[in-house]
Amino acid sequence: MLTMEEIIATIKEDYILKVALSLLMGAVIGLEREYKRKAAGMRTMTLICVSSAVFTILSVELGYPNSPDRVASNILTGVGFIGAGVIFKGEFAIDGITTAASIWIAAAIGMAIGMNEYWLALFTLAGAIAVLIALEYTERYIARINDKRVYCIQLIEPEMSYLELEKNFDSQKLKYKRMMIVRKENRTEVNYAIHGRREQMEALNMYLHQSREIHEYQIQTNPF
Repeated sequence: MLTMEEIIATIKEDYILKVALSLLMGAVIGLEREYKRKAAGMRTMTLICVSSAVFTILSVELGYPNSPDRVASNILTGVGFIGAGVIFKGEFAIDGITTAASIWIAAAIGMAIGMNEYWLALFTLAGAIAVLIALEYTERYIARINDKRVYCIQLIEPEMSYLELEKNFDSQKLKYKRMMIVRKENRTEVNYAIHGRREQMEALNMYLHQSREIHEYQIQTNPF
């Protein structure tokens, strides 16, 4: 029969295992974000994963036997604030949504480890890495056959009107949506959301670059 000291030692060893696993799995999921130089990298993901595991352990211990989820239930709220902090809204697009989702996954893995669901945590980690790495190539292939970009184009009037520019879009079989028109003295600024094959987009860029009637243009690739 185990003594009280042996039972405490076994419990502590289990806690150390959970912390070690959450550190390892958090670092693995953070490695992919770190490689892509995102706002939340290895250190952030590792700390989120291990803290979620520790809070889950404490929740079970503090809430036993009536409400073992009273601390763990608030992890989602805290992780939500962190995730919102890595989402940035640019002039044309929103960036950081995948990183925010990765933070949620890191927290979920930590909570699974804290609840002794090691296989669940492992399969979740494998699935998350597959989504982050393998599906990126699928996205790139889709972008080649159906790319989307936002163009901010300044035309010199009266040499060219935006209607003439849109005729060029039609001739290149590009799908477009006029988003905004702003007139500034002898110039007209027009924003377009344009869909098409990657080759068609490159041909459009060449046309805009060579046209003397285009004062300047900016491109936002892969907008949300």
